[in-house]
Amino acid sequence: MGFRSTFATLVLLTMAGTALAQNQPAAPLAPPTGNAQRGKTLFETSLRCYACHGFDGQTGSPRLVPMTRAEDVFLAYVRKPATQGMPSFVAQLEADLRDVYAYIRSIPQAAPAADSVPVIKGILDRRSKTN
Repeated sequence: MGFRSTFATLVLLTMAGTALAQNQPAAPLAPPTGNAQRGKTLFETSLRCYACHGFDGQTGSPRLVPMTRAEDVFLAYVRKPATQGMPSFVAQLEADLRDVYAYIRSIPQAAPAADSVPVIKGILDRRSKTN
């Protein structure tokens, strides 16, 4: 087998391995260690996470639900965010951040009701007035 054949075979095997790895389901996340009820209070009041992410973590930017990050990865990110739009919570107690993570993980993934989205509600209201 010449160099080109060996190289082509190696490239094909690498591509096939990459494709298989990408199609594998992600390993399930470990259960959160924090207190979700306390995390909800922190999310909605003192930390004000809802201001950017929505009260349900699904309507803001970026969406937090479904949470795909492991707890330690989440903690590292919120302490040292990769984007300028995300405030750093480096001084926040670790227990607080674990509680927020537990709350985010407890939020069921669901689409919001149409009439709970102001833009859609406005459209529906206008349509009902014209009919």
